[in-house]
Amino acid sequence: MKVNFTIRRRNLADKQAVKRARARSKGFTLIELIISMVITLVIVGMLIGMTKVAVGAWNTTNKKVKSSRLAQEVFDTVGRDLEGMVVRTGNSYEWVAVSDSGLSGTDLGPSGMEINNSLDIAFFTATPDRYNGQINTTSDLGGDVSLVKYRLVYQDVIDPGSGTRPVYSLYRERIEPDVTFSTYLAEDDLAAVSTGDSITDDENILAENIYDFTLSYTFEYTNDDDGTKGYKRVVMQANSNSTLSITGNAILENGVDVAPNDTSGIRLFSANISICVLSDSAMRTLQRAPGSVDDFDAFVLKHGDIYSKSVIVPQP
Repeated sequence: MKVNFTIRRRNLADKQAVKRARARSKGFTLIELIISMVITLVIVGMLIGMTKVAVGAWNTTNKKVKSSRLAQEVFDTVGRDLEGMVVRTGNSYEWVAVSDSGLSGTDLGPSGMEINNSLDIAFFTATPDRYNGQINTTSDLGGDVSLVKYRLVYQDVIDPGSGTRPVYSLYRERIEPDVTFSTYLAEDDLAAVSTGDSITDDENILAENIYDFTLSYTFEYTNDDDGTKGYKRVVMQANSNSTLSITGNAILENGVDVAPNDTSGIRLFSANISICVLSDSAMRTLQRAPGSVDDFDAFVLKHGDIYSKSVIVPQP
């Protein structure tokens, strides 16, 4: 009897355990569901926030990397040209000419978003990329001085005539030494003979998304009184009278001699390159809906990166 009683007690305990297990397996209570949902929402919110921060950081980094890469490409090319600049003194020939490009309308950008510094820049340089790099071969026609020209315009770089996807683009045209010698050297007015639309041919594209391109020049002179050195900086900005002319015997800014009174021996000492690179997203905004940009200056500050570099030029 005692054994049977023990067995019955065990069976009763087992049945109660099964009932409790079944009760527990019926599901969560309402409070438990609410708590789990709140925890889940908090976790999802944290993940979304972290994802936004990560994506934003990636976009910013990617924009900076591309902007700095474009700036470096420009600096490498323009800096190389400036480091090989050729100026010969003791003559009346023009060696450096900077003047307003004379562009207007769609060449400068949408209304209210025009290029503010549309200059034609031309100078002579011993650039190493003459004859497409085929130096000392049968394709090398001799000479080591080329004319290079720079211009900033707003046009489609793939199909310049279509105007489908215009961008602010910097162009560089290199004239081979044989043509430079026969056509451009020994000219009194380099700007007059070097103008033309060939500079914006598709093979001359240097970099896209360049909104501003400025060359500033520093000149060194000697004070006649005490023999000390002085310096004057000339920044070229596009306007109706903005010109810079360096000839073999004079340096003129807007037709006026750069040299201060009671000085002598003035010469070009260095040049500073300054560019503003707009982001791809900014260019897409201008292409899709330029009218949506109310304050273009603020737009450039927000979506543009400014870079500069100084180059010491050869001494004549």
